[in-house]
Amino acid sequence: MTTGTGALMALAGILASVLGVQTLVSSAPQPKAVLLLLPNEGLLAGLGDGLRRGYLLAMEQSKACGVSPPELGLGWVRPGLDPQPSIEAGPPPSLLIAPPAAPLAPYGLLAERLRFQVLLPLQRGLSLQHLAQQPGSDRLWPVLPARSQAADQLARAVVERRWPPLMVIRDGSAEHRVLAERFVAGLSVAGGRLIGPTNGPIRVDPSEAKAWSQFQDDVDGYRPQALVVFTRPGSPLAQAVAAAPWPQGMALVWPFPPTGPLAQAQLGIGALTQGPGWPSFEAAFRRRWGYGPGVVEAAGFDTGQLTAVAAVPSEPGPSEGAAPSGHGGWDLAWLDPRATPLDLCQALKRRSEGGKLALRGAASKLDLSPAASPTAELPLSDRPPKP
Repeated sequence: MTTGTGALMALAGILASVLGVQTLVSSAPQPKAVLLLLPNEGLLAGLGDGLRRGYLLAMEQSKACGVSPPELGLGWVRPGLDPQPSIEAGPPPSLLIAPPAAPLAPYGLLAERLRFQVLLPLQRGLSLQHLAQQPGSDRLWPVLPARSQAADQLARAVVERRWPPLMVIRDGSAEHRVLAERFVAGLSVAGGRLIGPTNGPIRVDPSEAKAWSQFQDDVDGYRPQALVVFTRPGSPLAQAVAAAPWPQGMALVWPFPPTGPLAQAQLGIGALTQGPGWPSFEAAFRRRWGYGPGVVEAAGFDTGQLTAVAAVPSEPGPSEGAAPSGHGGWDLAWLDPRATPLDLCQALKRRSEGGKLALRGAASKLDLSPAASPTAELPLSDRPPKP
């Protein structure tokens, strides 16, 4: 072996060692004021790219407003596991951006003990039902509207269309049980009326032939003006309802957009929640990334807006004290859900002056308060019966 060859091999060995160390280091959170945790496996892992693109757009807009955005540290956790090892691998952040479907109890406990705030950009399901009772709930901030708001909006929509009396059915999932019950409660508030063999939503399984036949007989007997079906698109229940013959003039109502023409009129609701800032966000996102954004990208953008404004230096309040980084303002106490929403540049200026404010959200109205989901409008889809 020549001297030159030996030197090259030694250099390659050093580079391999350095790269190995860098790989190990990059898997742990970096010491930044803002830490984003992402799932490292499973179906949820694919959401990280869209979330980060939306977040980066907000950081770029913040920079265009003349404000240096905060640096972002990245960490990875296995879905559903306690985040403590990932968070305590480095200095505690001032602001933590939690992964989708985060287990809220351990995040709340850690936030309370280490005194940081937690943004929940993709938390929408059943875990939000008891969020206010969680430890550290005053430090937990959902960024997207809860799915229960879709049930409320559907209830108002069917009353506006003068469709009551209604029958409501659901599949066997816990989430659709909760949504159906929420819809019935909203229907009562909106002045609607429920009919049927029970006083609430009926669990229906089309694979049980006798029960399915009895349900169809009940519909023929009660003659509701609309049948509201809480299930997921393409489920056995959705397919059975779409294929069944129903009384003429009865409408079908879904918690998702109608998937195709049927003999009945249909009403559905979209999954893409929108706030007052959606049009400008959508246009900016298309220019930057070359494709149309969805709810994940919008949640990333709103999370970025909140982070950029929270990073503006300000004096800490008398009750909070300094944040771990010595920065006052990460407490998000500057948010005022009743204020007129501002775009990002206006919000950064208002915050630098020490004022409270609300942001113009893309995925919601961003009318945030601790342990409470923001509100938003979801697009309704009316589909007439096929000729």
